[in-house]
Amino acid sequence: ILHLVIDIFTQYETQRFAAWEALKFPVMGAVALVLYVEIASRTMGFLLSKAIPKLQADIRMTLFDHVQHHSPRYFNERFAGSLANKITDMTTQVEMIIQQLFWPIIPAIATCILGSVFLWFVNPLFSVILVGWVIIHVSICLLFTRSVDAYEHRHGEMRSTLLGKIVDSLTNNFAVNLFYRFKYEKEMILPYQKEEENLNKKSRQYVETMRSLLSLFYFSSVILGIFGSLLYLWIHGQITTGQVVQVFTTMWGLSMILWTVGSALPALFQSFGTAKQAYSIMLDPQDLQDKPEASELKVTKGEIIFDQVSFRYGEKSLFENKQVRINGGERIGLVGYTGAGKSTFINLILRFFPLSKGKILIDGQEIADVTLKSLRSQIALIPQDPVLFHRTLKENICYGRPVSTEEEIIHASKLAHCHEFIQNFPQGYQTKVGERGTKLSGGEKQRIAIARAILKNAPILILDEATSSLDSVTEHYIQESLHMLMHNRTTIVIAHRLSTLSQMDRLLVFDQGKIVEEGTHESLLSKRGLYSQLWNMQIGGFLPNKEGYEPL
Repeated sequence: ILHLVIDIFTQYETQRFAAWEALKFPVMGAVALVLYVEIASRTMGFLLSKAIPKLQADIRMTLFDHVQHHSPRYFNERFAGSLANKITDMTTQVEMIIQQLFWPIIPAIATCILGSVFLWFVNPLFSVILVGWVIIHVSICLLFTRSVDAYEHRHGEMRSTLLGKIVDSLTNNFAVNLFYRFKYEKEMILPYQKEEENLNKKSRQYVETMRSLLSLFYFSSVILGIFGSLLYLWIHGQITTGQVVQVFTTMWGLSMILWTVGSALPALFQSFGTAKQAYSIMLDPQDLQDKPEASELKVTKGEIIFDQVSFRYGEKSLFENKQVRINGGERIGLVGYTGAGKSTFINLILRFFPLSKGKILIDGQEIADVTLKSLRSQIALIPQDPVLFHRTLKENICYGRPVSTEEEIIHASKLAHCHEFIQNFPQGYQTKVGERGTKLSGGEKQRIAIARAILKNAPILILDEATSSLDSVTEHYIQESLHMLMHNRTTIVIAHRLSTLSQMDRLLVFDQGKIVEEGTHESLLSKRGLYSQLWNMQIGGFLPNKEGYEPL
């Protein structure tokens, strides 16, 4: 269109008023083309503004849902901050990829195709030159962007690791302050920061090297080659002035577009590299999944059977062919040194880890054959170190039973003796507890966990040092509530303060993953075995640690 307009202007130089008849169709065509491009661009913009947020939300929730279904072992071996960073990277980089494709890459492809068609009608030579020029340009870009992709993949992985280290340090800021280890923490993180900086620098250096080669290519091909050819053909009368302007403006415009593409392609591959390392979390296999034909667990009596159970954690063997029967409604105490296997015992009942061999049955139903949701809905656990969400006290208490009424929540809180201190907060049950419950004391957090278990009202109850952070007076009152809660429930209690286990129906004494003794408190004392030794060596009511054992 442009060369037609210029040729018309040249032709009607002396009859300018008569030029409109010849100009109106090219001008109207140009206006229509501009309007079409603008409307198409705005339409695409509005569609993307609706589609991208929805796509990002779906990606974020899909990754989050996949990650949170991993077993505790998975999270024990990874930084939560690193996982969160990968989820964020995936959502942001997908948007970057889409934006780079829609602008400038896809428009550049369309422009090059249209440009080569236009130039073919001007002079086929320039169309061929344009196609060859584009091929060389893209080849140079792809040659370097492969390296950029590889470095950015490693850079993204290192950045996630670095963020995990930073979040880990910030999460444990109390210990950093306590030991005044600020400089030490910085020195711990510094090697990871240097590695991240080095990978980031190499990726960017490849981009700049590519741009330098493209600049050299532009100078030699566009300025010397194409414009020199234009001048030669015009001098020899083989093309008109309008055609010179048409070719010149087309090639100049395309050079600017391709230069933009030259910058966009490395960014595109950087986004691909980052997205690939972020997507790696979707490739991590989930070691605890429901079987396709998994049924719902139905608890009637609460009988728990370990049938020839073996379990290994890494290289460490915890259980070998363990055989245990816990009768429905029976109250069982687990006794032993730290690391003897007590916590592992209850973790296997909750199916936090897969068995190496054997099976665990609840009321005759193998727990590997039931859904995790139904299994864990039938068990209430009060852990030694309760973890609270940075949410309201009400939300934390009713977390195991969200449909609870206000009256039920207050009743459970009174039984757990936490209603009193909750009332002292200005916002009462609507008070947010801080990250990991940092606004509460250890005893207060434990009482919230007890209230949560009371409210859940599950047929199987597990207490893992449930009162270890409480003062003696509060513990006395809560023990009464817990004994009421144990009534007609299968109960498993872990406690280093053996006096709290003396009223259990039966005690299982663990030593190096084996149950070496079992019986009532009195019968075990009369045997003068390991339990009797533990009872006699207690100082202040607690068991000493046995050197060489580490808790799971």
